[in-house]
Amino acid sequence: MANQPKDEQKIPAGKSRRWFLGLEPIFEGGRKGKRAHDWDVEDELIAVALLGDVTIDLSQTRSAPAAVVIDAYAIIRDVDVFVAEGTHVELYGGVVRGDLTNQVPAVPKELRKGVGNIHGHSVLGDVTVRVVAGQP
Repeated sequence: MANQPKDEQKIPAGKSRRWFLGLEPIFEGGRKGKRAHDWDVEDELIAVALLGDVTIDLSQTRSAPAAVVIDAYAIIRDVDVFVAEGTHVELYGGVVRGDLTNQVPAVPKELRKGVGNIHGHSVLGDVTVRVVAGQP
């Protein structure tokens, strides 16, 4: 591992990572709408909302690990994460004139369908996690 770049050393073997970048006015990033139903969720997601919003919809994916780690950076814009009912969410991090908002009710350990660990960073932006009700 000493000869590998630092990025490769941080992720254990078998783990995968995906980046989402919201850079307005060029494009907005994320998985939402029809695209949200056809993707396999990686173990680690990194969302950077820099002058553009990022939306990650984890409510109806093809496959997802039992625990998903998300690093969310909201810089002047917002990162929104949508999860299915039964998902337990742990949101923590740091804020400079913004908000970290977890609108997902706590789920008892025996009833959890998945876990989302979200490390939010906000500078004049918001990181919000919501549950999508009524999903199959």
